[in-house]
Amino acid sequence: MGQALENIENYIKKLEEFELPEFNDLPNIPLYMEQVVGYVSEVLDALEREKDLNITPFMVNNYVKAKIIEPPKEKKYNRRQISYLIAISLMKSVVSMRDLATFIDLDEINVSDKDSLYAFFKKMEDESIHNVVHKVKVRNEVLKKSNKKSKKDSPESEEQNEQSNFAYIALKLYIDSAANKMIADYIMRNLSSEVLSKKVYEESEVTKYNYKKNKVEAKILRERQRKVKDTKEEKR
Repeated sequence: MGQALENIENYIKKLEEFELPEFNDLPNIPLYMEQVVGYVSEVLDALEREKDLNITPFMVNNYVKAKIIEPPKEKKYNRRQISYLIAISLMKSVVSMRDLATFIDLDEINVSDKDSLYAFFKKMEDESIHNVVHKVKVRNEVLKKSNKKSKKDSPESEEQNEQSNFAYIALKLYIDSAANKMIADYIMRNLSSEVLSKKVYEESEVTKYNYKKNKVEAKILRERQRKVKDTKEEKR
């Protein structure tokens, strides 16, 4: 077995055991920024994502400036803020700032339980990962059997077939992801237009979380804050 295939199989085994911590298992004392970043990174370490997808102090400051999460008290973040940051860290590459703000605004407005949104997110995230892992394993076994029935392969061609199998599986996952995102974006586009103010909605419509565009996002956020401040001063 080649290194790539070994890495994939080890990763799948690791994901089978992965679960996010319960809300009550999150730090019960407020943490400073560097402690928060370290804790979130440790929680998500098993996922072995690209380093660029990890949460950073720069990103946390952006979420605070954009009022996606509440500002820290005495430079410390509480359990609820940490739970939001775990969810955001996992979702920021596919969910827009506008939609992240909508989810949290609805949670703050409609639900009194501090752990409700995170509890739902944890349940869905754990289920989704485990369901995907199961599908990957089943599809890989089906493709392996199909290859064996078609012809007897040499060890080299068997490895090439398995590489192709995982490539097709990855493509199927991308297709599912794109279809899911298309529908989710439509739902949130309509919800956000009612939950958020017209001004915030229109300005955030073009702002997507892309880890390669952090500097651009920061500039947009600063400009948005300046406009909001100017608007408030004009009304006085």
